[in-house]
Amino acid sequence: MSVHCPRGYRHRQRHVFFRIQFSLGEKKQQQSKGLQTKPWQETSLYLWICAFAVVHGNQESLPQPPISDKLLSMIKMNNDFAFHMYKKLVEMPKYQSKNIFFSPFSVSMALSELSLGAGGETKEQLLSGIGYNSSVFSTEEMHQMFHSLLEEIDQRTGVDINVGSALYVSDNLKLLPEFLEKMKEFYHSEGFTVDFGVKETVDKINTYVKDKTHGKIDRAVVNLESDTLMFLLTYIYFQGKWDMSFDPSKTHESTFHMDAETTVPVQMMHQYASLKVFYDTDLTSKVLCLDYNDSFSMFLAVPHTDKFIKKKTIKDLEKAISRQHIEKWRTSVSKRKVNIYVPKLSLKTSYSLNDILKGLGMADMFTNKANFTGISEEEIFILKAMHKATLDIDEKGTTTAAVTTASFRPMSYNPLLFIRFDSPFMIFITDQKNGNILFFGKVVNPVEKTVML
Repeated sequence: MSVHCPRGYRHRQRHVFFRIQFSLGEKKQQQSKGLQTKPWQETSLYLWICAFAVVHGNQESLPQPPISDKLLSMIKMNNDFAFHMYKKLVEMPKYQSKNIFFSPFSVSMALSELSLGAGGETKEQLLSGIGYNSSVFSTEEMHQMFHSLLEEIDQRTGVDINVGSALYVSDNLKLLPEFLEKMKEFYHSEGFTVDFGVKETVDKINTYVKDKTHGKIDRAVVNLESDTLMFLLTYIYFQGKWDMSFDPSKTHESTFHMDAETTVPVQMMHQYASLKVFYDTDLTSKVLCLDYNDSFSMFLAVPHTDKFIKKKTIKDLEKAISRQHIEKWRTSVSKRKVNIYVPKLSLKTSYSLNDILKGLGMADMFTNKANFTGISEEEIFILKAMHKATLDIDEKGTTTAAVTTASFRPMSYNPLLFIRFDSPFMIFITDQKNGNILFFGKVVNPVEKTVML
């Protein structure tokens, strides 16, 4: 199968899955030879993002070299976007009592890729939505820094991590060469020409994603409309080992308190060791940091509840938490002997991002106002934006406000003697080198394996 791409466009593969399906507008459909005429709103573009994290255990973290001020600003941009997206998710009633897990880095990367081919108000909304500030760096510099991050991640050792993009193009659509060149130059994107009218194309995409995520996402796409013109995906796969793994013989059945009335039985892992912990008085929460080699870290944060303080819930934590708290944790965690209890879990999530992205100000790309003239001369728009992610945590690792009242405490009171993740908690997987948040989530029910909304 040939590819509508400049010579050399096919590039090496990597891991998060972002899908976009482009279709013709009504006017251009009527003009396009060989295409069936349909109302404009029935034509479409899909955006898919998939992510998988697995973690196990390795040696101590090492000091990291400094990074440029502009790259640090872009990392802050990405991390702010992560929190904006998360808070849009939890504002929606259907997500408030559900597990949440996603890769904000893969979503922001996909939106940045889209901005390469966007124009006018559509481009302005995309850039504003991801938090771009023209006074800090140019769009060209932003794309170059995404490229630098991809190159740097590709050089990591001790963990298995891959990030990249793929572009499936209908043989009825001719893309502009400049867009293809930029996708290859900045995002290492592979290109494939396909017929979206045949079932084999869905099979090929699913096989590609299954390979990229080592089988963890085996059915990324169920079906595609025959008038799909382009399918853009970004992917991320992460597998690492914890510095200190859990002893399986100490895993036992325990109770997880979903809320004040609801409990579920879980397999609870236990470890007593010298680990990185922190008590965040701003959030009244306990924080545990588990490192993967010298590259990445998982932060777990759970609200502190006992008889000596005012009760806090996961809603209090997720309402107050921000990028600045994660930055503080990175430098504030310190080693101390502690008993930790973490539930084993295996999560799969699937989200439609249309309403979330609209809520973040990126609305035009889903309507007849869409301007993607930098991608093709045809009138195209996005029908659906999707994100899929999975997370596994076991003994080996993972594959992914201030106190306002005074109270008396025993003089020997220490809130970090025990850290029990036996109630809803938050998860972050970050890059030790630059603080980039690769994965972000909340566990409300460890035994609920699939969330598809």
